[in-house]
Amino acid sequence: MIIQNGGADRLPSENPSSDDRDDLDYRERLPRVRIVPRIRSLCSLGTVRRRIHVLQWLPQYRVQYLLSDVIAGVTVTLTAIPQSIAYGILANLEPQDGIYSNLVGCFMYFLFGSVKDVTVAPTSIMAIMVQGVVLRLGPGAALLTLLAGAVTFLFGVLNLGFLVRFISMPVITGFTTAACLTIGSAQLRSLFGISSKGKGSDFIDAWENVIHNIGQTRLWDTLLG
Repeated sequence: MIIQNGGADRLPSENPSSDDRDDLDYRERLPRVRIVPRIRSLCSLGTVRRRIHVLQWLPQYRVQYLLSDVIAGVTVTLTAIPQSIAYGILANLEPQDGIYSNLVGCFMYFLFGSVKDVTVAPTSIMAIMVQGVVLRLGPGAALLTLLAGAVTFLFGVLNLGFLVRFISMPVITGFTTAACLTIGSAQLRSLFGISSKGKGSDFIDAWENVIHNIGQTRLWDTLLG
């Protein structure tokens, strides 16, 4: 159908309105991000309570829970102290360094943790991964703590925990087997009472250190171990 307008003939599709022009505009539009409301929501008291979980459960804590919590804390401490000492030695550090790392982890999880039945502490695999960096960098390896914390914080903020689901079972099994062999080999030096730390706690380095210093074996340390 042709519409006459002042002597000029045009089709309805010609000279579209502003709404029609918006529909025909195929250029990519940037999403509208409201930055200020987003920043306000992140800085609100509710966000702080959701991230610092101690602010949620501490006001609801009951005194009758205290005795059970003290017993549980003492039990975990008696288990964690020798375990932390072993992890410090496994990382080629002083035994007290393992205890310090355990204390800091437990204190931080007390503030930010969301599960009351979970304890955070160093692990044998973590000690093996750290010992190579400590041998190369020495005190400068303290930066590794900051970087590990930053990466962990970033993973938590972005909710990237689902990535673990993409690790296949053969990879997990192989990693666990290799970790068992490496951890067991690294403990041979302490089992035989050999004072030499060798080149490291890797599988080959640990066995090489034990074979070369087998003459330093202490009988009572071996029997006690």
